[in-house]
Amino acid sequence: MGILSRLMPWRSPKDPYWEGFVSRAVTDPDNELIPAIKNAPEGRIFPVRSDLPEPGRLASDLAELASFLGAASMGIAKLDPAHLLADGLDEAGRAKLLATYTLVVMCTVHAEYDPAVEKGIGGQHPVQESAAINFSLSAYMRELGYHSTVRPVDAVAVAVAAGLGWAGAGGKLGTKKHGTHVYVGDGVLTDLPLALGVPGA
Repeated sequence: MGILSRLMPWRSPKDPYWEGFVSRAVTDPDNELIPAIKNAPEGRIFPVRSDLPEPGRLASDLAELASFLGAASMGIAKLDPAHLLADGLDEAGRAKLLATYTLVVMCTVHAEYDPAVEKGIGGQHPVQESAAINFSLSAYMRELGYHSTVRPVDAVAVAVAAGLGWAGAGGKLGTKKHGTHVYVGDGVLTDLPLALGVPGA
């Protein structure tokens, strides 16, 4: 029984409203948050870089912010060219990303339902949470005076490289705390000087 079922015990597994909320895909994309978040323009990089603590402390501070925003965990990996997904990138755009960014920050979000299967608003909630977390983290890094952008990456491979878990059956990410009940989405690319791995691990 999931957390939502425990919090709302009157919900029957056969409740048609709940089933529709979780499983039925929306009929109009304007009823989803994802397009609005992903299409929002990025802000400018603050022209004066902030004084920062050493990379390990900075990574821990960033992980605290990610947790505050709703992330279940956060890890940092080196940007590997193999991890970048095409997503309309030409060779010049790819080269520019690799010349600008050195690290990828990955966040997991607890997912009671698998967004790959459950296409309703409720089933897609982890995707929305992930997009909002990434948007805020990336914006904060730019406010510190560093480059940052949210890009599609080979999410499970990067999450494993960042120390967040392992690639389980069906290519899903597995973690000690949540098993495969996690969602990991886009990566936050940055040149912020952060220690690699999972802060505090």
